[in-house]
Amino acid sequence: MQENLSDNQLVELINGGDYKYLQQLINRYMPYIISVASRYNASGLDTEDFIQEGVLAIFSAVKTYDATKASFKTFVCLCINRAMSSALSRAVGSAKHIPDNLISPIDDIELADTSDPEKILIEKEAISNLESSIKKDLSKLEYDVLVEFLNGKSYADIADTLGITAKSVDNALRRIRAKIKQ
Repeated sequence: MQENLSDNQLVELINGGDYKYLQQLINRYMPYIISVASRYNASGLDTEDFIQEGVLAIFSAVKTYDATKASFKTFVCLCINRAMSSALSRAVGSAKHIPDNLISPIDDIELADTSDPEKILIEKEAISNLESSIKKDLSKLEYDVLVEFLNGKSYADIADTLGITAKSVDNALRRIRAKIKQ
């Protein structure tokens, strides 16, 4: 594995199905994740949970990144901040309880270019390959929970949709996080 690859090169390799590079990308952004998670210590929640949210955010960022809109570093940092903020929101019950010092301005992100059919097809194929790889590593329940979670649903909403308990959702997400760490 090459250590001197750029973020964009790593993203391309991962989206091309070479998932061994995902850990390299996670390692590269782990200091940032820890730094952001440490700002949430005052919330009373476990820092490890925020770190796991940050790791999941990297995975999500790889899946949805558009190199024509921003640098990967900008995009992944935005995703990490949003994921941790959302986790805090879910934990305290509503966004209005988020302390002001944890809210940071979010730069405008342009919409994806939908005028180039070839680019759209390539992106859809890359996402499809990534989803196939994920499906291989996760059980059906874990995959279903992950899809609902990445769509921004709360634990309770996921539980209702899948006909399971919120604790089962939490357990599935913990297993997913453990698999992603490996």
